[in-house]
Amino acid sequence: MARTHNNGTEEPEGNYVFALEIDGVAIANFMECSGLKTSTQVFELEEGGVNHRVHKLPGQSRWENVTLRYGVTSDTSLLNWRNELLQDGFQSRRNGAIIVKNNAMEEVRRYSFVNAWPVAYEGPSFAAGGSELAVEMIEIAHHGLTIS
Repeated sequence: MARTHNNGTEEPEGNYVFALEIDGVAIANFMECSGLKTSTQVFELEEGGVNHRVHKLPGQSRWENVTLRYGVTSDTSLLNWRNELLQDGFQSRRNGAIIVKNNAMEEVRRYSFVNAWPVAYEGPSFAAGGSELAVEMIEIAHHGLTIS
């Protein structure tokens, strides 16, 4: 649990553990996660006779794809989801969340996404002389991100 200071502010949580949940089921813990980003296009409107400023109006919002890197295990649920898409099974959109947990495995924050589908997969690189962990990558496109 986050430590609270006398002035009421909390110390930030570390990057301890984060997990992927798909349709309410915890799938796996991950080593890296990126793409938790949203942005909105800005339209600038110049008004005649108003020379001291430009009006800025919101346009369309976008969400980046979420990219997850994880160590290879015997669980193939993410690969099966990707394979559904590769075999023209585009009905495989799902809802999910990236869940950040602290050292006590308590949920600290949840990044929920909707109508997601796996847009890319990358297998591990192998080297016979290396001792690195075999790491896979999956990239997930979605239709929105909410943070709680």
